[in-house]
Amino acid sequence: MRFAIVSGLALVLAACNGPGGSVDPEEAVDSTAEAIHGHGHGHGHGHGHGDCDDDDEPIADISEFTTVNPPIPGGLAGGEDVVFYGSPLEGRVFAIDRHDKSALGELPQPPGNFALPLIIHSIGPTRVAVLDCGGFQQPGVVDASPSIYEYEYSYENGSLTTTLARTVHFTGIKVGFAEEFVYLGNGSYLVPDAVYGSIWRVKPDGTVVPGIVPKTFAPSDAIPQMVYCTDMPQITVGGIPFLFNDSTIPGVAGIAKRDNTVYFYSSCAGAVYKFPYSALFDGRKPWQRASSISLVSKKPANVQVEELLEMQFNPFDPSDPHLYAADALQLRMIRIDPANGHREVIGDDPHLFNFPASLGFLPPAPGEDRASLLVLSNQQHRDPLLNDAIEEDYVTLPYMVAEVLIND
Repeated sequence: MRFAIVSGLALVLAACNGPGGSVDPEEAVDSTAEAIHGHGHGHGHGHGHGDCDDDDEPIADISEFTTVNPPIPGGLAGGEDVVFYGSPLEGRVFAIDRHDKSALGELPQPPGNFALPLIIHSIGPTRVAVLDCGGFQQPGVVDASPSIYEYEYSYENGSLTTTLARTVHFTGIKVGFAEEFVYLGNGSYLVPDAVYGSIWRVKPDGTVVPGIVPKTFAPSDAIPQMVYCTDMPQITVGGIPFLFNDSTIPGVAGIAKRDNTVYFYSSCAGAVYKFPYSALFDGRKPWQRASSISLVSKKPANVQVEELLEMQFNPFDPSDPHLYAADALQLRMIRIDPANGHREVIGDDPHLFNFPASLGFLPPAPGEDRASLLVLSNQQHRDPLLNDAIEEDYVTLPYMVAEVLIND
């Protein structure tokens, strides 16, 4: 999900990728990485299938976890007993009991209140971090001013207690729009900028320093794998014409880390890339580090526009190599093997994945040996506020949160 201002109106936009801008991803990929391998179908039971026959065990068991009602929800995270989800337009983050789904309240407002709490991640057993994008911005005219808020929480005897424990501000840093982050441990983060095509690093003391950042923010100095595209074609999502307002395609957005490798998704370039984490500390200039970027997996050749909204590794199973991603415009969940770029559809039920936008891994529930992957869908293609190609509202309330349990 991303936000922009068009003709003075604040609009929520789905971040999409495709042809346009100065990048031609067809020129930088081996054709063997282009095809989606496998298939996924709900079959009314929420089962996703990969490279297997229908009689084989599916890749994942998928079912409804709960439903939520705030306008265009976004952000999802949780732990053993509590799940948090955001209402960006209302500037609120709600909490529910993981087991009985009852409402527990919401995170307290930080000083000055939330402006646009878009992304939520668990960064410890009882701690979550909220990326506040800083409000509605106009790229190139009014830049963003994001913040990261860390909350410590406890849940005992049906009572939730939450405390704002730490705040990181990006004051003085040139950020067009930040729509994702990854926690590195020890108070450190990586935060990409989808407008100016850069990645910033938050140090343990809260100082923000360049990770991979262009030499200047002039178009001529843009990093090709992170560049921002100025147009996109109209497409169809779930049978509905789709074109987000302003018709721009963000650059680097989704980001994840496993071991000593950082992975990021570039919407404009239409591909997942990687670079060694150590490259951020090797003494080179921030723009010189871009030479360490290499391709992992690109969108299939038959997909005109792709957007992978959030991508995460399973933190509760180090033996699982896959990068899980919400393939929003295809109304499905996929996983990618970073070793070879191989993609598998793990579920394509349009009811359970009705524009999947936010992901959150939870530790295994009692009696279960598999971590739960929660997927929040927010129907961005069905809302005329988000979709410039329609005038009628097709949103069907409530919004769905699905649960994915991986079998292999």
